[in-house]
Amino acid sequence: MYIINQLTALILSIMFTLGSYVPESLVIDNVPEKSADTVRIVSFNVRCKDDTFGSVEGRSQLICSALEQYAPDSFGVQEATQEWLDILGEKLSDYASVSQMRDGKKSSEASAVFYLKDKYTLVDSGTIWLSDTPDEFASKFTLSFCPRIATWATLQNKATGEIYTHINTHLDHVLESVRVKQINVLKSKIEELKAKGYPVVCTGDFNTKEGADAYNEMKNCLLDSKYLAKNSDDGATFLNYGKNIFETRPIDFVFVSEGTEVETYKIIDEKIGDMYLSDHAAICADVRF
Repeated sequence: MYIINQLTALILSIMFTLGSYVPESLVIDNVPEKSADTVRIVSFNVRCKDDTFGSVEGRSQLICSALEQYAPDSFGVQEATQEWLDILGEKLSDYASVSQMRDGKKSSEASAVFYLKDKYTLVDSGTIWLSDTPDEFASKFTLSFCPRIATWATLQNKATGEIYTHINTHLDHVLESVRVKQINVLKSKIEELKAKGYPVVCTGDFNTKEGADAYNEMKNCLLDSKYLAKNSDDGATFLNYGKNIFETRPIDFVFVSEGTEVETYKIIDEKIGDMYLSDHAAICADVRF
């Protein structure tokens, strides 16, 4: 029986990878209860392409199911190809989005911000390139592997009038020195947004760990929600489909303005059997401005 079960799991895993098998549903038992006066923020690197651990088609239903169950007020996605933007836009009809591709390549990616369209009005939005010329399309620092961007949406609650800005990014994955430069550009934009008098949350795949130079630079601008939370998870966020078994530190973060209360910080690492939603776990923070 053990051999039969293992063989069945292997066959389903191969079908999931090829996109020919999609589990009927992902049921999450431990979604935190959300207080009425909190804003739920999620960050999710959805993995841009098919690979040996799961196709976009095979994973997208599970990712959308997870997002529906967590029901964030706004969420930032990294590695969002046009295929991903189309899928999320179609399957998550309660949300509108702001996005910009980082370059003109067919395989280009966005760091999009999605928000509940019936709850919020889009007040302002935009994108900068993390380079010496932030307003120049597809610009980058010389040693950056590819152009990197930050996209933001300023949102006003239609019922309460409360306003906050959600900015989302994805930093270089090769050099810490480049990430520090990119953080400095990002910080300038965040300070500009904060000067308007509204709280700011920043989500993203920062490709750096707690205590590293880029992380420390970011903390000079915003605070890590993980360490403000009354209820907090601990652990890695780049799981690499379960292969990063010895990693314990996150590289994905939700940063918040000073004065923000954080009720809950949670790592969303659910899976079905051996089927992961992405090579990254998502993260969720319930905040109160």
